[in-house]
Amino acid sequence: MTTYGSMHFRTGTPDDATLIAALHTESWRSAYAGIMPAAYLNGPLLEERDALWTARLSREVMDASHLLIAERGGTLQGFAYLVVQPDDRVLLDNLHVRPDRKGSGIGRELMRQAFDWATVRHPGKTVYLEVLKDNAPAIAFYERCGGTVTREFREMLSGDFELPMIEYSWASEARKRATTEPVTT
Repeated sequence: MTTYGSMHFRTGTPDDATLIAALHTESWRSAYAGIMPAAYLNGPLLEERDALWTARLSREVMDASHLLIAERGGTLQGFAYLVVQPDDRVLLDNLHVRPDRKGSGIGRELMRQAFDWATVRHPGKTVYLEVLKDNAPAIAFYERCGGTVTREFREMLSGDFELPMIEYSWASEARKRATTEPVTT
């Protein structure tokens, strides 16, 4: 476990699945309102996220993935989830912070620690993520963190709708800069 200010960071376990699913759902409902269909966001999203996280955290793939938890006073504040991909890159598949804690530095520290994990466990591999093209706050954050647009595409999501996406990537040197240079807000 590491500490950043009063925030504690640790590796997630299967026992965290329900809490992660709840925060994932809360984050999507807040950040994607007006981007994803309301019927999907207000539908069985929590059950879908709970099944996803239960499956992800019960698999025997922890060498190829990593769940990083941010807590303050024992309360979940945010999380990041990374997965090594068959194309020899590392996908930062999820980076979520409680909606009322955005702008507090938690996301930046989660990203720094995710990059550190990728550098130590998978040196030389590019880290990338995919973001909804209409998620302007997230895009601004990734650009402040030095992400480079490497692809734009459309993706079919689990609710049977398609949305435009942007892929951001960080090679090894870019990750070093992103975690050591000050962020402008």
